Amino acid sequence: MTDNSVPMPTLTIAILSSQCLVWLGLLKILETSAVPMIVHRYPGRTSDLLRSENRPDLFILDLGTEHDVPGTIHQIRESVPTGKIVLLCGLEDQARMREAFAVGVDGIILKVQPPEVVLAVIEALYAAVKPQAPVEREDAMKLSLGLDWTKQTGPAPPPPAWPDALTAREREIIRLVEQGLSNKDIAYELSISDSTVRHHMTSIFDKVGVSNRQKLLLHAHRSRPSTV
Repeated sequence: MTDNSVPMPTLTIAILSSQCLVWLGLLKILETSAVPMIVHRYPGRTSDLLRSENRPDLFILDLGTEHDVPGTIHQIRESVPTGKIVLLCGLEDQARMREAFAVGVDGIILKVQPPEVVLAVIEALYAAVKPQAPVEREDAMKLSLGLDWTKQTGPAPPPPAWPDALTAREREIIRLVEQGLSNKDIAYELSISDSTVRHHMTSIFDKVGVSNRQKLLLHAHRSRPSTV
């Protein structure tokens, strides 16, 4: 049982992005977390940030504005060996994602993923950099990556297939989930009630064999380029 009288240690996050909308969007998501955080936007040179006394625990690198991602990762690793690095990127950036993973990132957040996945990745890494924190540790890489980046010693396994039992409506809902829409947004998009969306999501989880939205997203990303 967690001792609620013990304060949770604070996680310091640096968002390396020159895009104001990216910064504001991430800040809005992180504000909903139960983890105490100090979040800084840092659009300038990474070297200046790493020379500061209060170095961040976790770095979020925006692939859309970081041109030398391997160089930035090397700088962070040399200056903050215990720090964690998360890459924020789109599905179209897979070549650069692989390059970043090869030089050492701890997680990748896809821009199509909903806030719940973003928080799951950050909170899992929080447990890694703040081991005294009362947060259940999860496999952050599995949560954040929709792809298998490990070296293959043999032929790549076939992508998971979507069950034939999925209805046309359920397949449509999966596509909207992949776009990052919440249940409320999906209900509005399809002109149905929130409870109907929840019913469809439960049915989808049962048929696909997953227990939550995050695992459904992982299944969806692993099944590319096949379509639902």
